[in-house]
Amino acid sequence: MEWCTSFVRSGLAATFGTAARLRRGRPLHRCGLILEARLRLHGTPRPWGARFLDQPLDLRGIARLSRSTGVPPPLPDILGLAFRWQQDDATADLLLATTGHTALGRRALRPATRWTGMYGSLFPYQVGERRLLLGALFHTPARLPATIDALEQAVEYGPLRAELLAAAPRGPWTLFGQVELSGPAIGDADMPTRFNPLRRPIPGLRPAGWLNEVRDAAYVAAQQTPDPADKALTRAV
Repeated sequence: MEWCTSFVRSGLAATFGTAARLRRGRPLHRCGLILEARLRLHGTPRPWGARFLDQPLDLRGIARLSRSTGVPPPLPDILGLAFRWQQDDATADLLLATTGHTALGRRALRPATRWTGMYGSLFPYQVGERRLLLGALFHTPARLPATIDALEQAVEYGPLRAELLAAAPRGPWTLFGQVELSGPAIGDADMPTRFNPLRRPIPGLRPAGWLNEVRDAAYVAAQQTPDPADKALTRAV
Protein backbone atom coordinates (compact mmCIF):
# COMPACT_ATOMS: atom_id res chain seq x y z
CA MET A 1 0.00 0.00 0.00
CA GLU A 2 2.90 2.34 0.78
CA TRP A 3 4.35 2.06 -2.72
CA CYS A 4 0.94 2.69 -4.22
CA THR A 5 0.44 5.83 -2.10
CA SER A 6 3.89 7.08 -3.10
CA PHE A 7 3.14 6.43 -6.78
CA VAL A 8 -0.17 8.33 -6.63
CA ARG A 9 1.46 11.20 -4.71
CA SER A 10 4.13 11.57 -7.38
CA GLY A 11 1.59 11.41 -10.17
CA LEU A 12 -0.71 14.02 -8.64
CA ALA A 13 2.19 16.31 -7.82
CA ALA A 14 3.41 16.17 -11.42
CA THR A 15 -0.09 16.68 -12.83
CA PHE A 16 -1.03 19.63 -10.62
CA GLY A 17 2.40 21.21 -10.91
CA THR A 18 2.22 21.08 -14.71
CA ALA A 19 -1.35 22.41 -14.72
CA ALA A 20 -0.34 25.31 -12.47
CA ARG A 21 2.53 26.25 -14.78
CA LEU A 22 0.35 26.03 -17.89
CA ARG A 23 -2.40 28.14 -16.31
CA ARG A 24 0.18 30.46 -14.67
CA GLY A 25 -1.37 30.09 -11.23
CA ARG A 26 -4.06 28.01 -9.58
CA PRO A 27 -5.04 24.97 -11.64
CA LEU A 28 -8.45 24.96 -9.91
CA HIS A 29 -10.61 27.54 -8.09
CA ARG A 30 -8.88 30.35 -9.98
CA CYS A 31 -11.63 32.95 -9.48
CA GLY A 32 -12.97 33.66 -6.00
CA LEU A 33 -14.20 36.24 -3.54
CA ILE A 34 -12.93 36.81 0.01
CA LEU A 35 -15.42 37.68 2.78
CA GLU A 36 -15.12 38.22 6.51
CA ALA A 37 -16.21 35.17 8.50
CA ARG A 38 -17.46 34.83 12.07
CA LEU A 39 -17.83 31.29 13.39
CA ARG A 40 -20.19 30.91 16.36
CA LEU A 41 -19.84 27.37 17.69
CA HIS A 42 -22.01 25.79 20.39
CA GLY A 43 -20.78 22.20 20.19
CA THR A 44 -22.32 18.88 19.18
CA PRO A 45 -24.72 16.96 21.46
CA ARG A 46 -22.30 14.01 21.43
CA PRO A 47 -18.72 15.04 22.28
CA TRP A 48 -16.03 14.11 19.79
CA GLY A 49 -12.99 15.00 21.89
CA ALA A 50 -11.95 18.17 20.02
CA ARG A 51 -12.56 21.68 21.29
CA PHE A 52 -13.61 22.91 17.85
CA LEU A 53 -16.51 20.44 17.84
CA ASP A 54 -17.39 20.19 21.52
CA GLN A 55 -17.12 23.64 23.14
CA PRO A 56 -18.68 27.08 22.60
CA LEU A 57 -16.27 29.23 20.59
CA ASP A 58 -16.49 32.58 18.84
CA LEU A 59 -13.89 32.66 16.06
CA ARG A 60 -13.16 35.29 13.44
CA GLY A 61 -11.42 34.88 10.12
CA ILE A 62 -12.03 34.89 6.39
CA ALA A 63 -13.88 32.78 3.84
CA ARG A 64 -13.34 32.35 0.11
CA LEU A 65 -16.06 31.25 -2.29
CA SER A 66 -15.00 30.13 -5.73
CA ARG A 67 -15.81 28.23 -8.90
CA SER A 68 -13.56 25.23 -9.47
CA THR A 69 -12.99 24.35 -13.11
CA GLY A 70 -13.78 27.75 -14.57
CA VAL A 71 -16.51 26.70 -17.00
CA PRO A 72 -18.58 29.78 -17.88
CA PRO A 73 -21.92 30.37 -16.11
CA PRO A 74 -24.69 29.33 -16.30
CA LEU A 75 -23.04 25.93 -16.76
CA PRO A 76 -22.78 24.04 -13.46
CA ASP A 77 -19.42 23.93 -11.72
CA ILE A 78 -18.03 22.49 -8.50
CA LEU A 79 -18.15 25.34 -5.98
CA GLY A 80 -15.68 25.85 -3.17
CA LEU A 81 -16.10 27.29 0.32
CA ALA A 82 -12.82 27.75 2.22
CA PHE A 83 -12.34 29.09 5.75
CA ARG A 84 -9.34 30.39 7.68
CA TRP A 85 -9.33 31.48 11.33
CA GLN A 86 -7.10 31.77 14.39
CA GLN A 87 -7.57 29.22 17.19
CA ASP A 88 -5.32 28.33 20.11
CA ASP A 89 -2.47 30.47 18.72
CA ALA A 90 -2.63 28.56 15.43
CA THR A 91 -3.98 29.26 11.95
CA ALA A 92 -6.59 26.75 10.81
CA ASP A 93 -7.89 26.10 7.28
CA LEU A 94 -11.01 24.21 6.26
CA LEU A 95 -11.80 23.39 2.62
CA LEU A 96 -15.32 22.43 1.55
CA ALA A 97 -16.85 21.85 -1.88
CA THR A 98 -20.33 21.17 -3.18
CA THR A 99 -21.29 17.57 -2.44
CA GLY A 100 -24.40 15.56 -1.81
CA HIS A 101 -26.08 15.39 1.60
CA THR A 102 -26.58 11.63 2.06
CA ALA A 103 -24.03 9.15 3.41
CA LEU A 104 -23.14 8.18 -0.16
CA GLY A 105 -23.54 11.60 -1.76
CA ARG A 106 -21.27 13.36 0.72
CA ARG A 107 -18.33 11.39 -0.67
CA ALA A 108 -18.78 12.73 -4.21
CA LEU A 109 -18.38 16.21 -5.68
CA ARG A 110 -21.55 17.74 -7.13
CA PRO A 111 -21.58 20.51 -9.76
CA ALA A 112 -24.02 23.29 -8.91
CA THR A 113 -25.56 26.34 -10.55
CA ARG A 114 -26.36 28.23 -7.31
CA TRP A 115 -24.31 29.08 -4.25
CA THR A 116 -27.03 27.76 -1.94
CA GLY A 117 -26.63 24.17 -0.82
CA MET A 118 -24.46 21.54 0.83
CA TYR A 119 -20.67 21.78 1.01
CA GLY A 120 -18.60 18.94 2.45
CA SER A 121 -14.99 18.20 3.34
CA LEU A 122 -15.09 15.04 1.14
CA PHE A 123 -12.00 13.72 2.96
CA PRO A 124 -12.21 12.49 6.58
CA TYR A 125 -10.74 13.82 9.80
CA GLN A 126 -9.54 11.75 12.75
CA VAL A 127 -10.37 12.54 16.39
CA GLY A 128 -8.95 9.90 18.70
CA GLU A 129 -10.10 6.58 17.26
CA ARG A 130 -13.06 8.07 15.39
CA ARG A 131 -13.38 9.56 11.93
CA LEU A 132 -15.75 12.27 10.77
CA LEU A 133 -16.58 14.57 7.89
CA LEU A 134 -17.25 18.31 8.18
CA GLY A 135 -19.80 20.25 6.18
CA ALA A 136 -21.72 23.48 5.80
CA LEU A 137 -25.25 24.13 4.61
CA PHE A 138 -24.98 27.51 2.89
CA HIS A 139 -27.96 29.86 2.73
CA THR A 140 -28.23 32.68 0.19
CA PRO A 141 -31.03 34.80 -1.26
CA ALA A 142 -33.37 32.72 -3.40
CA ARG A 143 -32.07 31.74 -6.85
CA LEU A 144 -28.69 33.43 -6.39
CA PRO A 145 -26.66 32.13 -9.36
CA ALA A 146 -23.16 30.78 -8.81
CA THR A 147 -21.29 33.77 -10.22
CA ILE A 148 -18.79 36.02 -8.50
CA ASP A 149 -20.70 39.16 -9.51
CA ALA A 150 -23.99 37.87 -8.06
CA LEU A 151 -22.28 36.92 -4.80
CA GLU A 152 -20.62 40.32 -4.50
CA GLN A 153 -23.95 42.08 -5.02
CA ALA A 154 -25.77 39.84 -2.52
CA VAL A 155 -23.34 40.50 0.33
CA GLU A 156 -23.85 44.25 -0.10
CA TYR A 157 -27.38 43.80 1.28
CA GLY A 158 -26.29 41.99 4.44
CA PRO A 159 -24.48 38.93 5.79
CA LEU A 160 -24.87 35.44 4.32
CA ARG A 161 -25.13 32.47 6.67
CA ALA A 162 -24.25 28.81 6.81
CA GLU A 163 -24.83 26.03 9.32
CA LEU A 164 -21.72 24.08 10.33
CA LEU A 165 -22.16 20.30 10.47
CA ALA A 166 -20.25 17.20 11.49
CA ALA A 167 -20.99 13.52 10.82
CA ALA A 168 -19.46 10.10 11.11
CA PRO A 169 -18.78 8.79 7.58
CA ARG A 170 -22.08 6.86 7.59
CA GLY A 171 -23.93 8.76 10.31
CA PRO A 172 -26.37 11.69 10.26
CA TRP A 173 -25.20 15.29 10.10
CA THR A 174 -25.15 17.10 13.45
CA LEU A 175 -25.25 20.87 13.83
CA PHE A 176 -22.43 22.34 15.91
CA GLY A 177 -22.41 26.02 14.93
CA GLN A 178 -23.14 28.77 12.46
CA VAL A 179 -20.97 31.02 10.35
CA GLU A 180 -21.79 34.54 9.19
CA LEU A 181 -20.16 35.86 6.03
CA SER A 182 -20.06 39.60 5.50
CA GLY A 183 -18.45 42.26 3.33
CA PRO A 184 -16.72 44.20 2.15
CA ALA A 185 -16.02 41.60 -0.54
CA ILE A 186 -12.38 41.44 -1.66
CA GLY A 187 -11.25 40.06 -5.00
CA ASP A 188 -8.27 37.76 -5.50
CA ALA A 189 -6.22 40.54 -7.08
CA ASP A 190 -6.37 42.53 -3.83
CA MET A 191 -5.98 39.60 -1.41
CA PRO A 192 -4.48 36.49 -3.05
CA THR A 193 -4.96 33.64 -0.57
CA ARG A 194 -3.97 29.97 -0.76
CA PHE A 195 -5.51 27.42 1.64
CA ASN A 196 -4.01 24.11 2.78
CA PRO A 197 -5.90 22.19 5.50
CA LEU A 198 -3.10 19.64 5.72
CA ARG A 199 -0.40 22.20 6.57
CA ARG A 200 -2.81 24.29 8.68
CA PRO A 201 -5.06 21.70 10.37
CA ILE A 202 -7.87 22.47 12.80
CA PRO A 203 -6.56 22.04 16.38
CA GLY A 204 -7.58 18.62 17.66
CA LEU A 205 -8.59 17.30 14.21
CA ARG A 206 -6.15 15.37 12.03
CA PRO A 207 -6.73 14.84 8.30
CA ALA A 208 -6.88 11.04 7.97
CA GLY A 209 -6.45 8.42 5.31
CA TRP A 210 -4.21 7.86 2.32
CA LEU A 211 -6.26 10.21 0.12
CA ASN A 212 -5.31 13.11 2.39
CA GLU A 213 -1.67 12.08 2.08
CA VAL A 214 -1.72 12.17 -1.70
CA ARG A 215 -3.67 15.42 -2.02
CA ASP A 216 -1.06 17.21 0.11
CA ALA A 217 1.46 16.60 -2.68
CA ALA A 218 -0.98 18.12 -5.19
CA TYR A 219 -1.47 21.26 -3.05
CA VAL A 220 2.25 21.78 -2.55
CA ALA A 221 3.07 21.31 -6.24
CA ALA A 222 0.28 23.64 -7.39
CA GLN A 223 1.16 26.36 -4.90
CA GLN A 224 4.79 26.51 -6.03
CA THR A 225 3.52 28.51 -9.01
CA PRO A 226 2.19 31.85 -7.71
CA ASP A 227 -0.87 33.57 -9.13
CA PRO A 228 -0.28 36.70 -11.23
CA ALA A 229 -1.64 38.74 -8.32
CA ASP A 230 0.92 37.14 -5.98
CA LYS A 231 3.73 38.16 -8.36
CA ALA A 232 2.43 41.71 -8.60
CA LEU A 233 2.37 42.07 -4.83
CA THR A 234 5.89 40.67 -4.56
CA ARG A 235 7.17 43.24 -7.08
CA ALA A 236 5.37 46.03 -5.22
CA VAL A 237 7.05 45.06 -1.95
